[in-house]
Amino acid sequence: MRDSLILSVVIPVFNERCNLREVLDRLHAVAKGISCELEVVFVDDGSTDGSWEEICVLRNLGGAHGNLKGLRFSRNFGKEAAILAGLQISQGEAVVVMDADLQHPPELISDMVAIWREGFVVDIVEAVKIRRQKEALFFRWAAWVYYGLFRFFCGIDIRNATDFKLLDRRAVEQYLRLPEVGRFFRGLTIWLGMHSVALEFEPPPRAHGSKSWTVGRLVGLARRSIVSFSSMPLRLVTWFGVLGLMFSIALTLQTLWLHWRGQSEEGFPTVIVLILGMGSMILLGIGIIGEYVAEIYTEVKRRPAYVVADRLRDE
Repeated sequence: MRDSLILSVVIPVFNERCNLREVLDRLHAVAKGISCELEVVFVDDGSTDGSWEEICVLRNLGGAHGNLKGLRFSRNFGKEAAILAGLQISQGEAVVVMDADLQHPPELISDMVAIWREGFVVDIVEAVKIRRQKEALFFRWAAWVYYGLFRFFCGIDIRNATDFKLLDRRAVEQYLRLPEVGRFFRGLTIWLGMHSVALEFEPPPRAHGSKSWTVGRLVGLARRSIVSFSSMPLRLVTWFGVLGLMFSIALTLQTLWLHWRGQSEEGFPTVIVLILGMGSMILLGIGIIGEYVAEIYTEVKRRPAYVVADRLRDE
């Protein structure tokens, strides 16, 4: 059996003011049951609904809420940056990452810790959804397409995976050693290849508030995650070029053969179709290359992943 002095819980926050008190109360109830000292790290990712003020109020309550840390970003830098910032200031031997909307039930942490405390080495305990929560048909279809593309391009199956994970301190340190600025926590924890155990759960509906994800943000996440994890789209451009070359050679040989036999016909529609098709392929190829160039540009600038505007310091 393994004992942990401190269990850290990292919670990215974006306009979740109405959920924070309940999240904290339920976390402390869980901590009592597993005999761990609890460290809660709230990272306010540019909220505009007073989430930071609520975090300060909870910190000032003291008592059961005393061991609470907080960071406030100068603007919205994204969930990945918030997770990174929380992991960097966490001190627990085990660190749980979870959402603030209560769709990651805090009570599941008890089972995570029980698995982590077993005699064999477990670096990551990841909560895996049995089924997706109720959502619009379009979002369900878009998720199915995205997960399929990610598996095809990257060779990693993240269907039903979540950011709700327990990481051993060794896994946290390995994650923090990764040099890239643009991160995808859900995929990188799999890429690390450390020993992980899946724990199934069914996400409950949101307790309060509404989903903050928009179509644009979801498309951006899909684009960044695939580009940062796989170079296969670039290889597809090469293969499209090879196929286009083979087709053009075959068409050229056919044209010369028909011309030699005196059977050549006017092919204006064919020329138009070929020009449009090849032009579209060229533009698509340039666009894919441009995505990778943009990713390289972001990385070589080496700007910080986030800027901290305020923090709750230890007394």
